[in-house]
Amino acid sequence: MAATRLIVLHVNKGKTVLQSLKDRIDYAQNPEKTEKGKLISSYECDPKTAAEEFLLAKKNYERITGNPRRGSVLAYQIRQSFRPGEITAEEANRVGHELAMSFTKGNHAFVVATHTDRKHIHNHIIFNAVTLDEDRKFRNFHRSNMALHRASDRICLEHGLSIIYPGEKELEYLQHITKSSDGKHMIEKKIREQNLSFLIDIQEKVREGKGKGYENWVKKFNLKQMAQALCFLQENGIESYEELVKRKDDAQNQLQEIRQRITDVEQKMSELSELRTHIFNYSKTMEVYSAYRKSGWSRQFFEAHREEITLHRAAKKAFENQKSKKLPKVKEINAEFTELAKTKKSLYAEYRQIKNESRDFLIAEKNIATILGVDAENEARRRAEKIKNANRNDLGR
Repeated sequence: MAATRLIVLHVNKGKTVLQSLKDRIDYAQNPEKTEKGKLISSYECDPKTAAEEFLLAKKNYERITGNPRRGSVLAYQIRQSFRPGEITAEEANRVGHELAMSFTKGNHAFVVATHTDRKHIHNHIIFNAVTLDEDRKFRNFHRSNMALHRASDRICLEHGLSIIYPGEKELEYLQHITKSSDGKHMIEKKIREQNLSFLIDIQEKVREGKGKGYENWVKKFNLKQMAQALCFLQENGIESYEELVKRKDDAQNQLQEIRQRITDVEQKMSELSELRTHIFNYSKTMEVYSAYRKSGWSRQFFEAHREEITLHRAAKKAFENQKSKKLPKVKEINAEFTELAKTKKSLYAEYRQIKNESRDFLIAEKNIATILGVDAENEARRRAEKIKNANRNDLGR
């Protein structure tokens, strides 16, 4: 389990930019906290001169952009704390390095210092606000802490570590303050209220490697897919395997409904386009067909104007088949066609979105089924048979 936090670093009151940077970086690299500097790693900078390198990048940024801003952000610090006894200091440093690379997308220099002076091992990750090319700064975007937390969860799961679910901090507090039977009952009740049991059960199977399902899963897939599946459950608030299957089925049913709506719109557009063509052909061949009628339906005249007469007859037949006695005007057809085209575009956008959701649910179902040791194909057949029997019973009533 890793708790994360993003902290903005400014110039300290009464100190220079360099002094402010050095204070933060020196604290992070304290030898007494990092096993004499053994638990320090970095990216695109030397830990010993990181403060000076960050300052130089800041000055180059101001020179390139012409934007010298006093009191601006100097750097950012990520705090990442792990559950006691769950991870070694060396692995914690590697996890911190991966998190920094993922969160900054490799665009910022950073230092990772792992502290072991407390019961819980934790990382101090300091990354430069200025990018490596020195023409931009990190944008502390809306809900950046949530993005950081998700990135940390994914990486922790890839390393077989536990993660924090919504409400789990409160559960840990309850476990800390009481060990009585009443307290345990309170904790179990809270787990049910928070709907955490399903996610925690899956996580324990993954983390501890229990069961044949886990072994089979690892043979077929990789840890990144496993992490993505568990993060998917958390982000979508899925509380049971049955709910996951239902959400997948609902998405697929919705996909079929939208596909049918698109087909109906396309059919209507095709009919309007064909009707518009007949109206044009009817108008264009009116004089020829009138002359053909005046000729007494002459065979010779027909052979000379076969194409025009055929088009005119096809248009008349199409008009006769119209449900409405009054033909719409071309202007009205064009207006309706335009609206249908807009509807079709909107439906396709919705279709692509639901298709992606349906695919994600399908992948998650297969991965979680493997972890839990559920035969997804047999389970699908069983559900289909159950629905079929239910329909038969309804018809028999």
